[in-house]
Amino acid sequence: MTAITSPLQPTAQPSTIREFSFPRGLAGFPDASRFAFIYEGKGNMLCMQSLEYEEASFIVTPWDTSRLGEPPALSKEQRTCLKLDEDNHILWMLVLNPFADKTWVTANLKAPIAINEKQLMGLQCIRNDADLELRYPWMKQPTVVAK
Repeated sequence: MTAITSPLQPTAQPSTIREFSFPRGLAGFPDASRFAFIYEGKGNMLCMQSLEYEEASFIVTPWDTSRLGEPPALSKEQRTCLKLDEDNHILWMLVLNPFADKTWVTANLKAPIAINEKQLMGLQCIRNDADLELRYPWMKQPTVVAK
């Protein structure tokens, strides 16, 4: 695959596809193991699409340390799954849901995604913490201006 740079950095045209392997799949799609950022959307949102299952498509955004604090710590098992060593950079992403609330686009804080950019490996880190929100208000829904 190509470009190991952050998926939020501009790319040359035509846009390259950055494929990541998710050996454990994602919640609801355990057999979907190949994903790519296919649309570098508006602002800091991306479309993460399964390359195997058309219906497995997610809007994601980077973890915001200023709003949420530090991202979760990874267990030894998770680090092994991601093929992490001390020098690897982890890109933390949150799955956004624009459909759960009429006022807010919500973020899933219970299951952030960790991506090892060097090894092109990803893992959804599902956390069993009752204090974490499944529908955290992330941003106001965009409004459509009538013409």
